[in-house]
Amino acid sequence: MFAELAAASNFSFLHGASHPEELVVAAAAAGYAGIAVCDRNTLAGVVRCHLAAKDVGLRSAVGTRLSFMDETPEMLCWPTDRAAYGRLCRLLTVGNMRGEKGDCRLLLSDLEEWCKGLILAPIAQSAAPEKIAAACERLAPLADQKLRLALSMPHGGQDRRRLARALELASQLAIAPLATNLPLYHAPERRPLQDVLTAIREHTTVERAGQLLTANAERHIKSAAEMARLFEGCPEAIAETRAVLEAIGFSLDELRYEYPEEPTDPGCTPQQTLVRLTEDGAKKRYPQGAPPEVA
Repeated sequence: MFAELAAASNFSFLHGASHPEELVVAAAAAGYAGIAVCDRNTLAGVVRCHLAAKDVGLRSAVGTRLSFMDETPEMLCWPTDRAAYGRLCRLLTVGNMRGEKGDCRLLLSDLEEWCKGLILAPIAQSAAPEKIAAACERLAPLADQKLRLALSMPHGGQDRRRLARALELASQLAIAPLATNLPLYHAPERRPLQDVLTAIREHTTVERAGQLLTANAERHIKSAAEMARLFEGCPEAIAETRAVLEAIGFSLDELRYEYPEEPTDPGCTPQQTLVRLTEDGAKKRYPQGAPPEVA
């Protein structure tokens, strides 16, 4: 049974054209085993995906789509446990601290540092084969999870040829192929909105956008039967989606509020320490003594 593990929601700003809830409902109606919303360099959509999936009785997984500033292929990424989720959050924080607000700037070296416990799948269409091979060769010795190669069939006229090349690359790298439709919206009729989002992102109009727009309206949630038909020459890629889904042991239900530890002076309560710190700060700010209204 097929699981869509790379859906983009409207939290992929100016890329995705459907809410996470819409993607989840469509996936349930399509007969999927599960779904993961993987927005670009963010986990912003996973909470709504998680809650909607619980409402409809569909399994969901936490994930993201990592985009890099150093020509590294785009990577789909899913944490396998609570510790790996924490490392993924740290990874995204590193990228966000490096760039302006809304501009997460990641390097492959960042992922190398935080990749433990993360299932990674470079997207075959995001870079040349040699760049994908180079990234996999660097990550393979560090990652403790098997790498995958994400494949899609975009109805571009050369799908079978592209699939054959991608399968050859996966074989050379000794990694499993993983099927996805890389959805940008839940239903075909949402494609016009996605065109508008693309035009806004590229600072042009829909009429002038040309090949910046997707070639067709195929980037939606297809039925499980249709996905199996599209990948009939590579059924292992369909089966791998379920294998990855089963390997993702982390759920947002595991997260609980954790009150931070309060560092205190030896032998003092937190309140006594706060009073001491306040008084010390007042002495530094007002060496001659704090004014009455400040005191």
